[in-house]
Amino acid sequence: MKQIWSLMYSPTDGAGAAANRSTFEQFAVPHMFQPKLTVAGAVISVLGALARMFLGSLLFAVWGAYSFLAWQEIRHPLARAALAIASPALFLAAFAGLMIAINISLKKFRG
Repeated sequence: MKQIWSLMYSPTDGAGAAANRSTFEQFAVPHMFQPKLTVAGAVISVLGALARMFLGSLLFAVWGAYSFLAWQEIRHPLARAALAIASPALFLAAFAGLMIAINISLKKFRG
């Protein structure tokens, strides 16, 4: 878990870095607003947002279509119940993995 956390967030994130920030940076909107954003940083942020939207929607569509096809093929009620429990749980795991992978790749592009 610590490895995933270290890949997603740099060591300078947190309360210790507040002393090195300007007044505007200390009171900025949480998570995404960066007062010193460059053009390249803005392009990377926009591409990351588009990747999250497109790939998340694509994953949802494909997962839903194949879950529906599996539901139609399964005739046994207990197997359908197992699918109804397992499919959303596996989707959430796949979706979380996708979002983490996009976040890690954006971090590598930002440097």
